[in-house]
Amino acid sequence: MKSIAAVYNQYGKPTEVVRAQTLDVPDPGDGQVLIKFLRAVINPSDLGMIGGSYGTLKTLPAVAGREGVGEVVAAGKGSCLKVGDCVRLSAEAGAWQQYQVAEASKLTVVPRGIDLDMAAMAFVNPPTALCVLDLFEKLNPGDWFIQNGSNSALGLFLIQMCHARGIKTLNMVRNAEAKRSMLEKYGADEVVDEAQFDAKKVKELTGGKLKMGLNQIGGESVSNMIKAMGKSATIVTVGAMVSTPVRFPTRFLIFNDLRLRGFWWDDWRRTHTKEESDAVYAKVFGMIADGTLKAPVDSRFKLQDISKALERACQNSRNGKVVLEF
Repeated sequence: MKSIAAVYNQYGKPTEVVRAQTLDVPDPGDGQVLIKFLRAVINPSDLGMIGGSYGTLKTLPAVAGREGVGEVVAAGKGSCLKVGDCVRLSAEAGAWQQYQVAEASKLTVVPRGIDLDMAAMAFVNPPTALCVLDLFEKLNPGDWFIQNGSNSALGLFLIQMCHARGIKTLNMVRNAEAKRSMLEKYGADEVVDEAQFDAKKVKELTGGKLKMGLNQIGGESVSNMIKAMGKSATIVTVGAMVSTPVRFPTRFLIFNDLRLRGFWWDDWRRTHTKEESDAVYAKVFGMIADGTLKAPVDSRFKLQDISKALERACQNSRNGKVVLEF
């Protein structure tokens, strides 16, 4: 069987090194299934992996893509899945390909009735948001949570999860006035402009009770966040969109008992069982099904037009995920 796939033979600028190619796909063997591509999304981590800067890299040549869903169209002997099942595409094999063969026992089944766009983006950012909220601090209704990069996919999922739990969010963004209404639509309580961030005013607004923060940016953005945190608060870093070093007075560690932590969903998955990962996904699917989690789609491209899709994904002007279809 022939399959169209988004392949890169070297690390580099995604729009320059990724090309649509035709690959041979074998029949599924014992315990394996053949999956037909349905939907996928382009994440910043995809771009980092293609560029050679991500925490883990694939052996080249490689099929790109970490997140997407497909339909089982053939099953080998002894497979635990059946034809018609909707599953997560194998990130190891590369999600951006028309057909792929994978070990059935390693796949996560997507419940029937889940919106395909949301299912395609359910495996990276929503689990990260859920773990950030659940693993570091116990937040109660009325507590405050601060984050930068709030208009990102991860930021929007965190806003919605907090809103559902009665946790108030203070959201740092660039050009706040242009993004305020969109963030408020997803449940944001306060939106502040990074360029006009005033730690003293933020402390007054939150009553000095900012218990937890999420850092996706780094640099001055998280330095300002640190100054606004309450006593014994935790800031979790999951990204570094700028390379500027994080600088802050040591006294925040000493006198405020500030905790700086890091989280990487890929590493969490590697150090936990499939059953534990699937339990997290089940919670995410539940929130998608009941309408708690939604996400904007910026644009749609055919998998064959991967170059155009990557060009759009690399633009700062987009509003939502770039979705790949076939």
